[in-house]
Amino acid sequence: MKYNYMVKYASVLANLKMAGILTVLLMVIGTAAFGQGVHIDTLKLKKNEKFNETEPDKMIFPMIRTGDEKVDSIINFDMKNRFTSNEYPNDPPEAALIKWAGDQVVYLDFEVTYNEKGILSLHINAEACGVYCSSWTDYFNYATISGAPLNISDIVDTASEFKTRVYNDKASQYKQQKRELLEMLNDPESGLDQPTYEWALELYQECENAFDLESFALYPDQLEIIGVCYLPNAIKNLTPVIALTYNYAEIKKYLIKKSL
Repeated sequence: MKYNYMVKYASVLANLKMAGILTVLLMVIGTAAFGQGVHIDTLKLKKNEKFNETEPDKMIFPMIRTGDEKVDSIINFDMKNRFTSNEYPNDPPEAALIKWAGDQVVYLDFEVTYNEKGILSLHINAEACGVYCSSWTDYFNYATISGAPLNISDIVDTASEFKTRVYNDKASQYKQQKRELLEMLNDPESGLDQPTYEWALELYQECENAFDLESFALYPDQLEIIGVCYLPNAIKNLTPVIALTYNYAEIKKYLIKKSL
């Protein structure tokens, strides 16, 4: 009996290998065995019927499964509360998100950018429509052993030259964006007039002054500090592009999380 069982087991494995499935199975088993990542479930919310263009698979929210219910609860409640500005702090995620989305939210999606070595980094994208539509992205980082949110100071030494470097890079990029805005003003074909230019320039300065290091995302090979600047719909096409990315190898001496 034991011999027959082993023969059948070997035969099944051979078939799986031929079908290209064995590699996938080993990847899944390996991830679970060595704790490289956590499982991300998808909470699907009801499609907003007010807007025909709402796609049913684009009303989704992440639910984290670490294998520890207490840690899961810590992460999922924290993420839900921060994303909804703490509107329904005691409601479970599904009930809170349904009430929060109401008849305004037309798009909700997420992307996991890092999920290994006890660290989870993801961002959630949303769009809501009233008189006008507006979209935004919120960034979340967690220690998956404890469920604690990670601040930038948990990842990199912000008391070092690294902070100065980021602020210098930010200032340089805003300077370039302002220069390009002026070039648009001086280009008759751009359609940019003086009042709109001054309005956009004022908002650029407000965004630059409000900048801090706390909105960030982790990727397999780099850290990105998010230079957020949301402009009104009327001038959204003038949104400045601020890309503050740093390879781990490049900033190794500043890293608190040496595992990155």
